Amino acid sequence: MGRWLWMLGGLIVWTIHFMGVYAIASLADVVSRADDLTWRMIALAFSAACLLAALALTVVAARRVRRAAAAEAPEGFGDQLALLGGGVSALAIAWQALPTLIGY
Repeated sequence: MGRWLWMLGGLIVWTIHFMGVYAIASLADVVSRADDLTWRMIALAFSAACLLAALALTVVAARRVRRAAAAEAPEGFGDQLALLGGGVSALAIAWQALPTLIGY
């Protein structure tokens, strides 16, 4: 189970981000307005935390891929998949945070 969590870690962070931003926007819409500055900053802080988590996973996976390539280890596929998932999720989280950042 640990290998699956490692390989899908970035995508799990992306999923948590998507659900969290949706929940924050829904709650903001019920309490006041979804484009209120306070709620936008809450969503932006949550996006920043998720982006940092995805980037941390990406950096750790990149180091493991580099180390496995130097040692010519055959078990590098899981690390490569973690690197790909972390990179894609970091890009997607940044893309999804743009409307919050610019105010739309």
